[in-house]
Amino acid sequence: MLLTATFFTALISLTSALPTTTKTLTKRAGGPAIKPIPSTCALSNPYQQTTSAPSTFIPAASAKSAQLYAAYYPSPSTNTTQMSQQCLEQCYGYGTSTECHSAYWAENIPVPAGYYGSPGGQLETACIFYTRALTAADLEAAPEGQGTSSFARNIAC
Repeated sequence: MLLTATFFTALISLTSALPTTTKTLTKRAGGPAIKPIPSTCALSNPYQQTTSAPSTFIPAASAKSAQLYAAYYPSPSTNTTQMSQQCLEQCYGYGTSTECHSAYWAENIPVPAGYYGSPGGQLETACIFYTRALTAADLEAAPEGQGTSSFARNIAC
């Protein structure tokens, strides 16, 4: 009798821990973790040494070979400073915090064809990571209406 009671108690405990079908999990996109950048790391602007930086800019073709990660999405906030900082901190949080050396963030960037099966071309907010530090030569003036609130920073730790 004691053995039977113990068996049923264990069975009830295990059954209550099993997932149920009453809760529906929703699909969601993931991305690199947002990880604060320590003060021991140096941040630099690829345009720091130039005086003729365009007000809006996009990555040039020369940067494509160094692209590590890219995300395109509708902007969830009007706080562009916070969003660009989050992109930079995600760059630092990518992998073991040593793979990503530069982050680019801007609004109104054309989504490339094939991105998650899309035909591409629609303007979205972009957060793009690079395996090396970007230079002014890796960025170019954006066509009118694109690359608004452009932000690029290099991370050296």
